[in-house]
Amino acid sequence: MDLFRKVITQPGKPEDFALQTVQEAIKPQRQTKLVQDENQLLENILRTLLQELVSAAVQSGENTMHYGASIDDGDNTQGQVPRLLDIVLYLCENEHIEGGMIFQLLEDLTEMSTMRNCEDVFGYIESKQDILGKPELFARGKLVMLRTCNQLLRRLSKSNDVVFCGRIIMFLAHFFPLSERSAVNIKGVFNVSNETKYEKQAPDGISIDFNFYKTFWSLQEYFSNPASITPATPKWQKFSSCLKVVLNTFEAQPLSEEESSTNNLEDEAATFSIKYLTSSNLMGLELKDPSFRRHILVQCLILFDYLKAPGKNEKDLPSETMKEEIKSCEERVKQLLVMTPPKGENFLQSIEHILERERNWVWWKRDGCAPFEKQPMEKKTVRDGGKKRRPRWRLGNKELSQLWKWADQNPNALTDSQRVRTPAVTEYWKPLAEDVYSQIIQMDVDAGIEAEYHHKNNRVYCWKGLRFSARQDLEGFSRFTEFGVEGVVPMELMPADIRSKYQAKPSDRSKRAKKEENKTPANQSEDNNQIATPASEGDGEGNNNNNRQDLEASTMAMETDTTGQEPGQIDETEPEPEPEPEQEPGPETEQEPESGMIEAENDADVDTNTVG
Repeated sequence: MDLFRKVITQPGKPEDFALQTVQEAIKPQRQTKLVQDENQLLENILRTLLQELVSAAVQSGENTMHYGASIDDGDNTQGQVPRLLDIVLYLCENEHIEGGMIFQLLEDLTEMSTMRNCEDVFGYIESKQDILGKPELFARGKLVMLRTCNQLLRRLSKSNDVVFCGRIIMFLAHFFPLSERSAVNIKGVFNVSNETKYEKQAPDGISIDFNFYKTFWSLQEYFSNPASITPATPKWQKFSSCLKVVLNTFEAQPLSEEESSTNNLEDEAATFSIKYLTSSNLMGLELKDPSFRRHILVQCLILFDYLKAPGKNEKDLPSETMKEEIKSCEERVKQLLVMTPPKGENFLQSIEHILERERNWVWWKRDGCAPFEKQPMEKKTVRDGGKKRRPRWRLGNKELSQLWKWADQNPNALTDSQRVRTPAVTEYWKPLAEDVYSQIIQMDVDAGIEAEYHHKNNRVYCWKGLRFSARQDLEGFSRFTEFGVEGVVPMELMPADIRSKYQAKPSDRSKRAKKEENKTPANQSEDNNQIATPASEGDGEGNNNNNRQDLEASTMAMETDTTGQEPGQIDETEPEPEPEPEQEPGPETEQEPESGMIEAENDADVDTNTVG
């Protein structure tokens, strides 16, 4: 003990002398780790030394954690008690001594200290939270730390030491993992000791309905213990009738925005109390308080959420009539929350989000509190000289093999005829045909399809379509070089008014007709007599005779027209020409004059010259 008393008064880091001091004091069998008996001996020495230091601090009137503060550790000045705790914590962290020894000393220190000193002791615990939470220390001392914190909470006042209590609860929440069963209240036990006391007899000169007063505050008995409301007991009927009276009163006395502005909820947050006063004289004022109403209505939603919680026994499940009543009351409560200013709808959305998270916690607890943490996978070391054998999977890798096992219908899905098939050309080009039709009939440019969303600008779509047309529709595929991808679309998909755009092709006669227009009028008569001969080369003698007959027929028609035929009269020997479909004007759709028309006009000129 004298060695440790001397060490805690010397400056320096604990790792420089801690292990050496233990070896000199205990003289262990091993050089770096104590056995069980040696650990027990060292623990007794340290607990005795700690008790002497606390007693000396009390007698001197100094703070326990600041007693003997003459050691400079960097920029901080430490007392003898924190110095002793640092030495023990270093030895426990490096497994030179038993890991739970530091937790035992902290528990003794809180028991021996006053509440004012306990706040400084707990500050030291918070500063060492990362080291105390290491796996090698946490497993040895988690129960001791939990017992220490619970003892502090029992000694503290819930109304006067609210901040200190909150620090302890926050420390426990960070120190223990989420899956710690000791902190999740698996059984769902309620704090039935939280009793709300109210007046049973009506006082003299009361200005409100005393029956409503008793009905209102009697709801707290059910809110404090929702498990008492079961279908097997008549309490639900009593609770339902009392709740309907309260809801009817809230609906009959709605709050306005002016009343909510007089009770600023932000100012109330600074002076918030966990319980409201139950005096009958305050009942009228409390009903006009929006914060008071919200607390009551939120309690109703919490109770309904508990009654509808899944995973209960069959005898605890609500009946069908009870479910309907719960649903009806829940809708009324939510409507009242929306009507309660300020920002009632936003407040309701926040409460619903909180209740949804609570339901997830309930499911997690009833599933056995499965741990959230996943330990890292240990990599097996390969022996020297041995080759690591790669695992063999049925489908090539682990993920595909698992996917195959998860779905029972995969064989049927792989052999389905609709899984991989080549679509018909008419089916594939239908979207492009619709785009072309909508682009032509549009009345306003802004109402059409934007260029970037047009199917003809989708390279992948056009490439696939050309491959399908090359295999199934060679005629349509041949139109690609002249009309582009829109010409490959089957003609039956195109509207009738634009179908001729892609069907009409310039013939040799129409090309030659253009040349005839450029010739001089003097040579027109000589060329017109021979215009049909080049077009019918190689056709034989019969074709020449037919061409002469066509020329003579056209000449006779022109002679008849020049000798007095009435306008609009058609020669019976000549068939009436079929009207061609209308075409949209444009550079691509501009029709050239037919060669037959050119010949007729030339013949008419020849005949006129002859007559003249």
